[in-house]
Amino acid sequence: MFKVAFASAALIALLAARSPPDAELDGDLEVNGMDPAFWGVKVARAQKVTTIAVLGERDIAGELPVKSKGADKDVLLTSKTPEGDFVMTLRQEDCRDGLGEREYHWSATVDWKGETLKGCAASVKAAPAPAARSFANWPPRTCKR
Repeated sequence: MFKVAFASAALIALLAARSPPDAELDGDLEVNGMDPAFWGVKVARAQKVTTIAVLGERDIAGELPVKSKGADKDVLLTSKTPEGDFVMTLRQEDCRDGLGEREYHWSATVDWKGETLKGCAASVKAAPAPAARSFANWPPRTCKR
């Protein structure tokens, strides 16, 4: 039994080590930037929607992005919207969006309505489930007699 568990763990580790670096782009994403104006994109896979927000414009709901290869090692994420394709070019490199101290591992560039938007992208990690509460010692005893 121990050998089977060890072999399974080794296989999972091997597959994780061999996953492409852009695999993190297959989940929920957040893309933010300040150049030339505040803009942001949220990809919510469970809700099957991409929300695009650019300062001074109304928010746009688009389809989930389709991933493809770009020039060099760039990754393209294309979301179809009622106003046209929103194509994000992502490059794996450390990036700062100027909004905070968050770490991003991808830079992002978008050509949209005659402007080039620049920012940073990162996968959004699911919030950990809250710890289960134990009521084994309920009610608490506050005084001793």
